[in-house]
Amino acid sequence: MKFIVTTAAALLLAGQAFAGNLVYEAPAEPVVVAEPAPMGGSNAAWLIPVIGLAAIAYAISNDDS
Repeated sequence: MKFIVTTAAALLLAGQAFAGNLVYEAPAEPVVVAEPAPMGGSNAAWLIPVIGLAAIAYAISNDDS
């Protein structure tokens, strides 16, 4: 019984003793990559494919077969 209690106490104390680092290590800074603006300066380039997909979906849903 003493062996079990001694082992449990040793494990508990060892876990607390080595819980953290002794030397502070600063976290690494994230790398930020600046992307160039798209040619033409318009952010609506996604609008044409969306309108095309909507037209196809409308044509399929209104099929009078």
